[in-house]
Amino acid sequence: MLNKYLNMDPIPWLTDGENPAVTYLVKNEILNIKDTEKNYDELLNSNLTDYFNSNLSKGILGGKNHIDLHNNGPVWFFLFAVESGYNNNSSFIASTADYLCEKKQLDNGGFKFNNSDAVGCRTGNMTYSLLKSGITDSRSSNGIKWIIKNQRDDGGWLHCSFIGVCNVLKLILLNKSDNGLKYESDNKIPSCPVASYTCLKALIQSDQSNMDVINRGIEFFLKYNLFVRKKQKVLCGNRVSFEKLGYPIMSQYDFLSGMILISKFEKYNSKIGELFNSIIRKQNRDATWNCENRSPGMINEKPMKSRWVTLNALRLINSISKQEYQ
Repeated sequence: MLNKYLNMDPIPWLTDGENPAVTYLVKNEILNIKDTEKNYDELLNSNLTDYFNSNLSKGILGGKNHIDLHNNGPVWFFLFAVESGYNNNSSFIASTADYLCEKKQLDNGGFKFNNSDAVGCRTGNMTYSLLKSGITDSRSSNGIKWIIKNQRDDGGWLHCSFIGVCNVLKLILLNKSDNGLKYESDNKIPSCPVASYTCLKALIQSDQSNMDVINRGIEFFLKYNLFVRKKQKVLCGNRVSFEKLGYPIMSQYDFLSGMILISKFEKYNSKIGELFNSIIRKQNRDATWNCENRSPGMINEKPMKSRWVTLNALRLINSISKQEYQ
């Protein structure tokens, strides 16, 4: 991939098969290799599939005793597998989706965490992954309905049951729900950038018939400048550093991932020029990007050049370049 924004061509490194998911995604999304059946067969026959199969219990991904646990529970494994390119034609995707929707989806379409009410970030993650994997039935459509219904006045999303890390631990250890939802209608409390990212991502993954909601979500990011706040403590108590690049999977966010969403809509690209330049400046000499953020919910890579982060950088460059040439 030769591009004016790249120091070199990173494609040979990304498609060397060392990371089967990235190889598959680059072929499909960046190189637009149309033999999708062959590409998917290569993914299915890779050691990554062996990894997922080794973490199956009665056909369900992850450990059922800790459904919501990072790097261990079915939620994490489902989100990670879908992000890696697996779809509902793979039995472990379909069966894990069935299990999680039965255990975690409420009648209102939202998804809960442990014994909580619906949680914005979890609903966005699960709804997006259902859609991405090809599950387009009432489970995903009800998730979208929940997201639309619960967009706040500032254009973002919150719907968090927790107030601080201690309350999260109380829910996990004692199975007691909290009263964080009292802030949902409080306009003095800003929406959560993590929940807003996941809900917006799900909406964009849907048929995009809800452009008014999507536009309000994008304006939320731009108005509150949430891309570049150095450190922010969200309502649940987590401290997140959005400027550190990682690859968000579960209740996480970095501004590169947010920029990819916004770059799909040309009218907003002039507003992210400075941020785009900051991404390009983070590039290594060999046209790779480092993993800077290994916080829970990010893919846990070594703090060095990352195939996952480089893939995201190429997604952004590819999106911007296509619009420049139109």
